[in-house]
Amino acid sequence: MKKLISLVAALLVCVVAYAQDSDFDYVFLNNGSVVKGIIENEVENVSVTIRATNGEVYTYKAVEVRKVAHGKAPKTPEVKKPSGSHVDYTKNETGFWFAAELQGGVTVRPNKHNMQFGELDVVAGYRISDYVRVGVGIGGRYYGGNHDFRANSGEFSVPIYANVRGNFIPTEYRKVVPYYSFDLGGALRDGVFLRPTIGLRIGEPRAAFLIGISYLGQSTKMWKDDPKPTKEDKFFSGVSLKIGYEF
Repeated sequence: MKKLISLVAALLVCVVAYAQDSDFDYVFLNNGSVVKGIIENEVENVSVTIRATNGEVYTYKAVEVRKVAHGKAPKTPEVKKPSGSHVDYTKNETGFWFAAELQGGVTVRPNKHNMQFGELDVVAGYRISDYVRVGVGIGGRYYGGNHDFRANSGEFSVPIYANVRGNFIPTEYRKVVPYYSFDLGGALRDGVFLRPTIGLRIGEPRAAFLIGISYLGQSTKMWKDDPKPTKEDKFFSGVSLKIGYEF
């Protein structure tokens, strides 16, 4: 009889505990924390305000919240893959990616003549993760003030390069993330070059606008500072503003 009474008491405790848990709401944050309490205000895609069980009131922006559960916290539902042979790469964490980028800048030579340049590139490659994408690019570059700087009569050059880029933080639940990019290759009519870039990626995980600041280090033939004009291989530096779109 005592065992039966103990069993019934245990069941009652479980029922009461379940009922109490069901009276609460849960806010799951992107940092892994879970806040238990009562939702006082919730504006979709804007913010959520919850009075926690400790009596404190917290307000979280939508970008900080992974999900909100009313009542007992449910299990995270499984994401079913779409049927059929069609694959939407814009929904996948991995897959092919493409970008078009435009930039303009100026060389950096203190107390000397400087040259302006503009460039339009297309890049394509494979997305390994949020943090790493690899690809190849080709573009067209125009030099302004070319004749006073480069020892080449052509004002146009064609950069061909390998590219590695990625995000510093995950894009999930974020519209704006910092990104990096690094180009290494050669330019026809010039020589080898390298170009690191840092900037902001604005948009969705697989479709976003890009804005960044780049450093260009380029080898080319330049006029030597002698009374008699002579050519020599030199490495010049430049900075540029880059904008683009990636998908």
